[in-house]
Amino acid sequence: MGLMVPPGLLLAALIALGYASLFHLWGGRSGRDLLLYVVAAGVGFALGQLLGLVTQVSFFQIGQLHLVEASIGAWLALIGAREMGRREKE
Repeated sequence: MGLMVPPGLLLAALIALGYASLFHLWGGRSGRDLLLYVVAAGVGFALGQLLGLVTQVSFFQIGQLHLVEASIGAWLALIGAREMGRREKE
């Protein structure tokens, strides 16, 4: 029997990866930037999902996935990662 991944977790990972890829396409310069953005988007998405679960606010949900809250968390984390990367280079 194969490994069963919950659909919500798979969807969350794909969305976070998509956000990181779009952000890298928009302003990334290297593979290191892409790796940083993938990690930041994943952590931000998870924190946003956790915030949505704790507050029980659901603007738009797909199953148990709090899409709006998680997306806001991912984008804030991506912006924060970009700003931290800029400060390191200076």
